Amino acid sequence: MKKISSKQLRDHWNRFRITKKHIYLPESSLIGGKESTAMFTIAGMQQIIPYLFGKEHPLGKRLFNIQKCVRTVDIDEVGDASHCTFFEMMGNRSLGDYFKKEAVQRSREFLVDVLWFDPKKLAVTVFEWDKDTSRDEETTWYRKTVGIPEDKIAYMPAENNRRSPGPVWPCGPDTEIFYRVGKAKLPPKDSNPKTDEDNRLEVRNNVFMEFYRDEKGRLTKLKNKNVDTGMGFERMSKILQGKETVFDTDIFAPLIALIETTLDIHYKGNERRCRIIADHIRTAFFLISHDIVPSNEGRGYVLRRLIRRMYYNFMLLKPVAEEVFDSFVTTIVTFVDALMAAKANTKSISTVVIKEAHQFQKTITHGQKLLDELIIWASKKTISGKDIFKLYDTFGFPLELTKEIVEEHWLSLDVKWFEKEMKAQQERSRAWSKDMFKQGIDRASYLQWIPPTIFVWYQTLESDGMKVLKDFEIAWQRILVFDKTPFYAESGGQIWDRGVVELDDGKEVNVVQVQKYNWIFLHFVE
Repeated sequence: MKKISSKQLRDHWNRFRITKKHIYLPESSLIGGKESTAMFTIAGMQQIIPYLFGKEHPLGKRLFNIQKCVRTVDIDEVGDASHCTFFEMMGNRSLGDYFKKEAVQRSREFLVDVLWFDPKKLAVTVFEWDKDTSRDEETTWYRKTVGIPEDKIAYMPAENNRRSPGPVWPCGPDTEIFYRVGKAKLPPKDSNPKTDEDNRLEVRNNVFMEFYRDEKGRLTKLKNKNVDTGMGFERMSKILQGKETVFDTDIFAPLIALIETTLDIHYKGNERRCRIIADHIRTAFFLISHDIVPSNEGRGYVLRRLIRRMYYNFMLLKPVAEEVFDSFVTTIVTFVDALMAAKANTKSISTVVIKEAHQFQKTITHGQKLLDELIIWASKKTISGKDIFKLYDTFGFPLELTKEIVEEHWLSLDVKWFEKEMKAQQERSRAWSKDMFKQGIDRASYLQWIPPTIFVWYQTLESDGMKVLKDFEIAWQRILVFDKTPFYAESGGQIWDRGVVELDDGKEVNVVQVQKYNWIFLHFVE
């Protein structure tokens, strides 16, 4: 395979889509815009969802771009070979124009003819079948016509190969392309994503949005047959540059090199901490440039966690004076701005990062006093899980930082007890946030025969004609259930929406919290 830089990949993508008569779709805001309640943009398709129903897009039927995204669900995994909190997604869309045949042909053309992928290393998945729809033989036929052998095609169930933004929304089967990344020069016969999963890396998908699933689970045909595709920019760069991890590509390598030089350390042996610093500072850079500031809820909490995780990994890697850290932040923020051609206010961004890090250092200082006492009085050379958890829960002292300090004193931690208590706390938190109204009463008894709520947030932030399906009270808390709602329910760490609802009697009620149970949205009102 020919080595291709990330800049060349961008250029190839843009030129190829233009030759296929696609129009460039300007990126949506990383946080969905000030008018949106979305926490972050997590996929390229978010901004085209309303047009899947048949509404005409002002730019036309064929669109493409490279969308900046943020996902923090796997934040604790960042530091390994592949996880990132900030990434870019290459995508092209057909809104009622071309469909399966052209999508399959052009996917293969771009990978093989433009990017020089070895066609012998390609394999695909195709939608198998379920009770509602039959096996996607049409896509299988088109895959074969572009050179994919029978033994390189794997049929996968709906849970793998059907995509939808939600349970009540447009949906459709998808077909995914995998590349053989094992050590063998060529994959063995019968190697496909089902039989050779460990050596197969997904590089591209095509989702055929042709159905609408209603609140009763019934499928009907959409007005138009749509195509949504996606390719991870960092993952593609990793393959095209022949690198082991995304952090070895030219996307991250200059940043890692700067960290090495500035801190006078070696990346080898310190990979995890260097990766966390590089990834988190990049993500923090873009979040702050979108006017997000550290706080204790919502987007601000995500930013706070990123900065603090970056900071304590920095201090474990290279304990330095405050002014040295401040200088490092200014240098690296300026470098990220140049590397990403962002033209942001680097001084303002640096100030936010530095201020939050200083605040966190005060937290660490308070916790350090307690930890010093625990070290002095440690029995059997072990710090109890109960004490570790107190450090974490009361002072925000990260377990990783505690472990590093304790090991310097030749002590150990009762991590199993800590993890058990952490799990219990997560369960308590989950029970509080999702089941706070339950109060020892089975919520299901209040929601019998109520269909899933139709979630219209993607289309509008306001909704007329919301019908009250249930109005009940538990422990002096009034709860309303509507047939549809624009209110976002707490999910995936994202805080719920607040707002006002005018009822049929003309009275207005304030919605102070929104929870979700089996896709029934519960509106807690004052």
